[in-house]
Amino acid sequence: MSKNNNLIFKNSAILYFRLIVTSIISLISSRFILEALGESDFGLYSVVGGIVVLMAFLNSVMMATTNRFIAFEIGKGIIGNVNKVFNISLVIHICIAFLVLVLTETIGVYYVFNYLSIDPNKITDALFVLRFSTYATFFSIISIPFQGLITAQEKFSVRATIEIIRSFLGLLAAISIIYYLGNKLKLYALIIAISNFVPPLLFFLYCKRKYYKFSKWNFQKDKSKYIEMINFSAWNMIGASAHFGKTTGSILIVNSFFGTVLNAAYAIGNQLNTIILMFSMNLAQAAVPQITKSYSSGDSNRTINLAAYISKYTWFMMALPALPILLETEFLLNTWLGDYPEYTVVFCKFMIITTLISGLGNGLNAVVEATGKIKYFQIILSTTTLISLPIAFFLFDIGYPPESILIVFMITTGINVISSQILLKVIINFDIIFFLKTSYMRVFFVAIMSSPLFFIHSLYPSNMNRFILTTIFATTWLILSIYLVGLERKEKNILHRLIKQTFKK
Repeated sequence: MSKNNNLIFKNSAILYFRLIVTSIISLISSRFILEALGESDFGLYSVVGGIVVLMAFLNSVMMATTNRFIAFEIGKGIIGNVNKVFNISLVIHICIAFLVLVLTETIGVYYVFNYLSIDPNKITDALFVLRFSTYATFFSIISIPFQGLITAQEKFSVRATIEIIRSFLGLLAAISIIYYLGNKLKLYALIIAISNFVPPLLFFLYCKRKYYKFSKWNFQKDKSKYIEMINFSAWNMIGASAHFGKTTGSILIVNSFFGTVLNAAYAIGNQLNTIILMFSMNLAQAAVPQITKSYSSGDSNRTINLAAYISKYTWFMMALPALPILLETEFLLNTWLGDYPEYTVVFCKFMIITTLISGLGNGLNAVVEATGKIKYFQIILSTTTLISLPIAFFLFDIGYPPESILIVFMITTGINVISSQILLKVIINFDIIFFLKTSYMRVFFVAIMSSPLFFIHSLYPSNMNRFILTTIFATTWLILSIYLVGLERKEKNILHRLIKQTFKK
């Protein structure tokens, strides 16, 4: 177990390194893109890109399915079954990729012509972005089984390297359009599409070289396995539809009521929030294969323990960047972007708070996926998620401000976190009391200790000195709070041993 736990720690460190590098590159790229495209074209790109994401929601469904089934079979130790699952997944993803092409060329094009709130002179540009974004998505979808195999083998260093390469290519795309005198939006969409072809190619080449016995082509006729994976995906599809429906639907609703400038503010908020979200997901991603393998081997105690501790640790890791950003949102945006669209600050803060609430459930999703008993989870949680869209639409329609949609999202997210635990209790007799004591109680204490910082911070004028002092003090205070009230005695002892071993080396 110690070896497996060390592997989780190692892979988490790799993913956090990837996050730091890609986040820095992403922030730099965003400034170049916003400067080169302008608020309106930047917002247009985010809206049209959102349509493609909506068309590709099947892809996210099958990604989760592929990762789960491959890791499950590896946990049982049968090579032939791993290859079977891989090939079935590959066939399904090829079908999905072509389906996305069809959906984009029909529903996507129809939406652009009839419902997208843009300057009529920008229709041609929108269609160009739509199509080339779809081409990039096509190859990404086909690469999912190869990514799933790498993830199940816990080779996160490979994924991290390839994703860093993708980020650098995106930065080069952003820089290349700054001094271009022609249609910058079209050029950017073209270069991004080309650069997004590189990662799928690298995933393919790596798997063919390192995991040929798992990834070799062998067309499967096992209808029962197809049915099993498709049934699992069908229920997962409900959750994916709700998630992408909420994400893309919110973009489209904001566009309908407030136009592309507010879409730009929403996109910037999403980008900053994604960084926080990645801090919560990295440790969870590293632990997912272990949770799935533990469950498939019958070790339910380790499964539940991993879920509880992962939920707590990921929230702590997420809070470390979230707290300084919440305190210094205005200064960060001014430094990062210079001039930024109205409502960007408000959007950023509400999105981050919602992500912090969502982070309380990290670790639970992996347990749900591992059990395979996802029917009622997806029905109940997806219904709660989708209800937020008509509520937001109604609020906008009667005159409520743009941030109303994020307040609704915050409330429904909290409801879903609570619902997940209750459902797990019913399905697999999940120990809620243990989870609350191990995770939520410790998180609550840390949050309470950190709350006075918001009052103290408001007493001083905004400038670089305040930003530096706030970042240092808030981070130090949060780390101290985590140590004092966030960790149990046994966790502190483990930490002490790790520190001693580090200094000895």
